[in-house]
Amino acid sequence: MPEKKSVVSEFLKGVFKIKKSYNNDIVYQAEKVIADYVARRRNEIISKYSKKRHRALNAAIIAASGALIYFVYRIVVC
Repeated sequence: MPEKKSVVSEFLKGVFKIKKSYNNDIVYQAEKVIADYVARRRNEIISKYSKKRHRALNAAIIAASGALIYFVYRIVVC
C-alpha cells in the first residue's frame, strides 16, 4: 500500500508543480531559430532544384514533340 500512496503523491506533486515557461528559455529560443532557418533553407533549395528540373523536363518535351512532328511530316510528304 505505501507504493500506491507514493505514486499518488508523486502524481499530485506533478499536477500542482509550477510549469517552467519554455518560451523564455534561451536554449529553446535558439533551437527554434535554428529549426526555422533550416526549414526555410531546405524549402528554398527544394524549390530551386524543382524549378530547374521542370525547365529541363519542359525543354525535353518540346524537343521530343518537335522531333516527332518533323518525322511525321517527313513520312507524310515523302
